[in-house]
Amino acid sequence: MHENSFRTMNKKKSSKISRSSIISVTIVTGVIILISSIVLNSFHPVNSDSFVFAPTTNLFLKAVKSSQGNYHYQTTKGGKSLSSTEGTSPSLTVSKGNIIQIHLINEEKNQPNSPSKHNLNIDEFNVHIKDLDYFQTDEVSFLADKTGTFEYYCSIHPDMMGSITVT
Repeated sequence: MHENSFRTMNKKKSSKISRSSIISVTIVTGVIILISSIVLNSFHPVNSDSFVFAPTTNLFLKAVKSSQGNYHYQTTKGGKSLSSTEGTSPSLTVSKGNIIQIHLINEEKNQPNSPSKHNLNIDEFNVHIKDLDYFQTDEVSFLADKTGTFEYYCSIHPDMMGSITVT
């Protein structure tokens, strides 16, 4: 009888993996995979076939219309516009070899008979941000792998352009 009691105790002590433990492990694994893919994606510029581990330079731009009616880009920091000449897009300077990440927001409200969509393109680096409606955002990363001064522009508004210099 003593031997049967001992076997029963051993069976009770054996551990089972609970359903909630499996769900928890699955959720944690999913979050780790999601974060890893986002991090790795930030090292895959649009003009490169492989991952590039280089310093990242973030440029924050918004598409706006000046008081004179000119469409242009403005640089921002912390959501606030940085000083620039009214109605002109800024000249940007970045270092060769860095990954440049451009964040664009369209802050141009819908006006009657006036398209409010904006985009951003830099042909030499295969940079093309999609057409953005009011208050939409998008970002693109590219490797600054050649020196020179290059034009960035909105394909919807031909006068909306600026320059980016890679040194």
